[in-house]
Amino acid sequence: MPSQLVSHYRILGPLGSGGMGVVYRAEDTTLHRTVALKFLSEQSSSDPKLYERLRREAQTASALNHPNICTVYEVGEDAGEVFISMEYVEGRTLAEVIQQGPLPIDTVLRYSRQLSSALAHAHDRGVLHGDLKPHNIIVTPEGDAKILDFGLARRTTSEVDRQTLETLSAESKLGPGGTLPYMAPEQIEGRPPRPVTDIWSFGVVVYEMAARNRPFHGETHYQLCNSILRDSPRPLPLHFPAGLNTIVFRCLEKEPARRYQRASEVRAALEALAPTGEERIPEQHAGLFRRRRAILAGLALILVIASFLALRGYRIFGQYAAGRVPSPVLLGVLPPISTGGSSEAAFDSGLADTLNSRLSELSIHHVFAVIPMNSTLKSRVTTVDAARQQFGVNLVLILNVQRAAENIRVNYGLVDARSHQQVRSGTITAAAADPFALQDQVFESVAAALELQLAPEEKQSLTAHGTTEPAAYDFYIQGRGYLGNYVVPENIENAITLFGRALEKDPSYAAATAGLGEAYYRKFQQTHESNWVDAATLQCQKAAELGPKLAAAHSCLGRIFSTKGKYEEAAKQYRLEMEIEPGSDDAYMGLARVYEQLGRLDQAEKLYKQAISARPGYWATYNWLGLYYMGHARYEEAAAMFTQVVSLAPDSFTGYYNIGAVRILQGKYADAVPLLQRSLSIRPTADAFSNLGTAHFQMHQYADSAADFEQAVKLDDKNYALWGNLGDAYYWASGRRPEAAAAYATAISLGETNLRLNPKDAQLLGYLAEYHAMRGERELAHERLQASLRLQPNSPDMLLNAGIVYQQLGEANLALGALEKAVALGISPELLRDTPNFDALGNNPRFLGLVHGVQKK
Repeated sequence: MPSQLVSHYRILGPLGSGGMGVVYRAEDTTLHRTVALKFLSEQSSSDPKLYERLRREAQTASALNHPNICTVYEVGEDAGEVFISMEYVEGRTLAEVIQQGPLPIDTVLRYSRQLSSALAHAHDRGVLHGDLKPHNIIVTPEGDAKILDFGLARRTTSEVDRQTLETLSAESKLGPGGTLPYMAPEQIEGRPPRPVTDIWSFGVVVYEMAARNRPFHGETHYQLCNSILRDSPRPLPLHFPAGLNTIVFRCLEKEPARRYQRASEVRAALEALAPTGEERIPEQHAGLFRRRRAILAGLALILVIASFLALRGYRIFGQYAAGRVPSPVLLGVLPPISTGGSSEAAFDSGLADTLNSRLSELSIHHVFAVIPMNSTLKSRVTTVDAARQQFGVNLVLILNVQRAAENIRVNYGLVDARSHQQVRSGTITAAAADPFALQDQVFESVAAALELQLAPEEKQSLTAHGTTEPAAYDFYIQGRGYLGNYVVPENIENAITLFGRALEKDPSYAAATAGLGEAYYRKFQQTHESNWVDAATLQCQKAAELGPKLAAAHSCLGRIFSTKGKYEEAAKQYRLEMEIEPGSDDAYMGLARVYEQLGRLDQAEKLYKQAISARPGYWATYNWLGLYYMGHARYEEAAAMFTQVVSLAPDSFTGYYNIGAVRILQGKYADAVPLLQRSLSIRPTADAFSNLGTAHFQMHQYADSAADFEQAVKLDDKNYALWGNLGDAYYWASGRRPEAAAAYATAISLGETNLRLNPKDAQLLGYLAEYHAMRGERELAHERLQASLRLQPNSPDMLLNAGIVYQQLGEANLALGALEKAVALGISPELLRDTPNFDALGNNPRFLGLVHGVQKK
C-alpha cells in the first residue's frame, strides 16, 4: 500500500508484476533515493532453497557496475516478505519502443553495442542473465538501454517440462529460465544456460529491433520450438549494414560452439561496424611478422592478378532455375569440376580464374563482391559449406566442364550458401578451338544470372582479350590455371612453361608477359633465391611497356619494388594500378602497406578503411586493418577487426590466430591458447604453431614452447623468424641452451639472405639484432639495431625489441629508455613483466614503474 514502510523503504506506488513477483517504486529513507522494490511471489518466498539461491545471486549481481545494467542494491526480508532493492530506472521497455515504429539504424547499433557491453561486463564476472528480452530492457529518456534482473532471471529446475512447454503461453517462463521466443535451442532441450545462451537471446533481441518481428515463428508452442531448433531466419532489411546481419546470424547459430563464445567478441564485432554510410569492406594481406617470437599475423592471401578479358556479343544459352539471388552478393567461385587430363584441368582452372577476375572488375561499379580465386585455392575450399565458413559468402558459383568431340560444354550453377538451394543455372557449349567464344559466353551468361546490368562503357572496356592468337590465349589460360594454385611447387614450373609457350605464339601478349613475371616472383617466394626477383622485374617492366593500361603489370612491379625496399617506386606502381582498376583489393593493400613503410600512417589507415567500405561483407580487408592496428599497439581495435573476420568467416583459421596474437600482446596468454588451438584444429599452420609457442613462452612454459616452434619450423623451414623463435625457446628451456646457438645461426643466415634483397626491412634488422645479442655478438647486434631504429624510430615493436637487445647486452639504462618509449606508444606492461630477458630488472624502480599494477605471474 502507498506510504507503507518496508524495512527502511517507503512504498510510493506499483510499477508492475511478473513471474517472480510484484515491483513497486519506493523511497530509501536512509539514503534518500528512489529505488525499485521487487517482492517475491508467495511460492518463491516460502521456498528456503530458492530464497537462499536468490540471495546469493543478488549479492553476486550487486557487484556489477555498468552504465547499461540496472544495479541491484540488496536482498532483504521484512515481516516474512522477501524483497530485492534495485536501481530505479525511468523510461520505457524496449518492447514498447519497438512497437511504436521502425528504429533508425544508428539507434539499433547504439542499443546493440550498449547491451553487448553490459553482457560482456557481467559474463566476465561470472554472472548470466538467463532471460534477456525486450521486456527486461529499459530505454531511458536519454536514449540509453539498461538491462534489468541480471542474475535473477533463472529458475531452479534443471529440465524443461515437456507438458508445460505445450500449455504455457508463448511469453511464459520455461524450464531453466528464459522466455520461449528468446530461448536458445539448448535451453529448449533442457541443457543449463551458459554465456552463449545469453548471446543467442541477444541475437533475437537485435533481430527484433532491426526487423520489428522475431526471427522464429509458430502458431503453437510446438511449432515455435521446432522453428527455433531448425529454421533459418530471413535476412535483416536491406538498409541495415551487411555486417550487422552477419553478427546477428552468428549469434543465432543453432550449435552453441558456432556462436560467439564471449560477449566481448560480440561487442568488438559491433564496434567494428562503421557509422551509417561508412561501412567497411574486407580484404587480404600477405604474411606479416609482429613482435619478436613472431606474433605471426595472417595476411589473408596475395591476389592473383589476372588479365582483363573481353565481352563479345554471343547469344546466351542458359536455363535459369527459379530462385532468388541474395543481395548484396558476396560470391565465391569453386575450383571447376573437370573431366579432362592435366592440361585440360589446367585450362578449366584458368577459365574459372579469368571468369573470377572479370567478375571482380565488374564489382567496382556493382553492388556485389567476389572472393579472389587464389584465396579459394589456398584455403582448399571445394564445397559450398567450406566457402561459407571460410569466407562468409552467401552465393557460390559451381562450374562443371565437359568435353565431347571438338566441343567444350560448361555447366554452371549459382547456389545459395546457407540453404544450398540452386537459384540459377545455365549451360554453354562452344568449339574447343575457339577459347575466346567459350570464355565470353560463360562470362555473359553468369553476369546475366547474377542480374548485373552492364553499362555500354563496361561492355566496351571488356572487349579486348589482349591477343588475336587463339593458341596463345589457350596457353595463357592454362598458365593462369596452374599459377592460381601456386602453393603447389610444380604448378609454378608449369605456369612458367605455359606462359612461355603463349609468348612464342604472340611475343607482344602483355597479359602473358605479366603472368610470366608473376610466376617468376612466386618462384622467388618458394626458393628465396634473389635471381628470380631480377627475372620477374624484367618481365613485369616489359608487360607495362606492352600494356600501359594492364593493371596486372603495375601490380607485379609494385610487389617487386616493395620486396626490394624501393617503397616510393612501389607506391607509384600501386597508384597506377588503382587508376586503372579503382576497386582493386591488391592496389588498396599494396599501397597501404607501402605507406606504412614510408611512415605515412594516416594515409595507410585511410586506405584500409576505404577498402573495407568498398566491400563490407568480405572478411579479408578487416584482416588488413587489424594487422595495421596490431602493428601499432592499438590492440583492442585490432581485436575488433579480427573478431569481425571470424564473424564473417566462422572457420577462418587466420582470424582465430590473429585474435590469439592480440591476446598475447595484451598479456592475456590463457585467453590466447584456446583461440590458437581452434585455429590449429581448422588447419595446422606455421603461424598458429608459432603464436601458440609464443603464448607458452610468455607463460614460461619453455618445453611446450620449444615443441610448438619445432612444429612451426617443420611447416616452414625457410622462415628466419621461426628459427629465431625456436632459438629463444631453447635458450630459456632447461638444459637446451646449447641448441639455441644453432637455431639462431640458421635464423641469421636466412635473414641475411632476405636483407640482401631489401636492406630497408626494419623488422628484419631488429630481429637480427636480437639473434646476435642472444649469441653474445655485441658489435653485430648494435649495428643491426641502430639500422632498425633509424628506419622506424617510433615503432612500438622496434623499441620493445631494442629493450631486449640492450638488456641482453647488459646495458640496462638503454634498455629501460627504450621500454619506456615502447610502453608510451602502447606496448602492454604485461609483455615486459613476462619476458624473461627482463627478469633481472625485477627490482629496478624504473622497471617497476612500467609494470605498476601488473602482478607477476
